Amino acid sequence: MRAAKRFLAGMYLHLLFSIAAPVGILYIGWNVGWTVLNVALLVVYIIVVILVQILGWLSAAAAVRAAGEQDWKSLQNGWRTLKIQSIPFHILNFIWSFFVWFCLAGASRGVMLVFVPIPIAVTWMMVLQSGIYGILLIRALRRQGEQVSRLHTLFQILPLLDVLSTWIMLRRIRISSAA
Repeated sequence: MRAAKRFLAGMYLHLLFSIAAPVGILYIGWNVGWTVLNVALLVVYIIVVILVQILGWLSAAAAVRAAGEQDWKSLQNGWRTLKIQSIPFHILNFIWSFFVWFCLAGASRGVMLVFVPIPIAVTWMMVLQSGIYGILLIRALRRQGEQVSRLHTLFQILPLLDVLSTWIMLRRIRISSAA
């Protein structure tokens, strides 16, 4: 499914800009403070975050469309793409975010901690958007008589549990029966 692949590429682009923007801002403004280039980097980063969120919702809409057309193969491919191939993104994103927020919290003596929920929410929205594929596939499997726990539906939108649920489903359930 092209929408899922575009969203996945957007997730990695988001990670690239999550690294480039703070490093660039610190490097450029180290001795001179905020410059036009620093502001431009911040604005570009915010635009990338917004565009990736839009890509995520377009991808979720494509999943809904695929489920409506009973295109189970596309739904399954999108689900596998977003849940399995995004694992490195989530690991790197967690490590980088932890490092950056640890440094910011330390440098600001805790004042910046008030902003920590923002990147957490952005990342969780990506998990939610990719989880829509899993939720729709689970619904289709349940309608076809597969014994899929309802907990898998919840797990598809919870970080870490989404990957665990996907892994379990890929090992135990005949996913190809929905295709």
